[in-house]
Amino acid sequence: MPTVLLERRPTAGSPLDGLDRVCSDHAHGVLLAVRHLVDLGHGAPLLMARADSPTAVAVRSGYAEALAVLGLRAPQDVIDSVPAELAPDAFEQAVRALREAVLSGVATAALIHNDVDAIQVVQRLAELGVRVPEDLALIAYDDEVAALADTPLTAVAPPKREVGRHATELLVERLGQSADEPRRHLTLLPQLRVRDSCGARLR
Repeated sequence: MPTVLLERRPTAGSPLDGLDRVCSDHAHGVLLAVRHLVDLGHGAPLLMARADSPTAVAVRSGYAEALAVLGLRAPQDVIDSVPAELAPDAFEQAVRALREAVLSGVATAALIHNDVDAIQVVQRLAELGVRVPEDLALIAYDDEVAALADTPLTAVAPPKREVGRHATELLVERLGQSADEPRRHLTLLPQLRVRDSCGARLR
């Protein structure tokens, strides 16, 4: 039966690795974000990220790769992010860790996965006296609702619609082909959508 994986990268050499797949290049998306912040004059940004999905794992590994490519060192360990509605105490701890990093001068920029979390982080930081982008330049990862924030968030936008379209087209194509046709691994590049939260528009 023809099968196409979406946004999944199985272990190299595993049976699933031989299937067709269509994915976003999240490492490229993270590199776009980190490079943009560095070009604005910031040092290596902090990463606040979840660890509960393949995209979250890819963002974390992409962050390490991006720092290596740019010759940077992480200002501190990744701040573990959790949904505020599911774990309010852990969310508050993460926000306060980010606030402390800003106030102590450890970092002036951050990348947050995902943009729902980022909006809530910005709101809570404001209550704690840290302003975005004046005190902290911020980029969100996902761009589902980033533009709707009170301060519209610059965001990395994975090409989700295009991933779905290419996967559907590939699956339909496979239905009319023989089983010995070569499998395909198609990778699509995210885009960086610049808005107000990184301060670029204020320069």
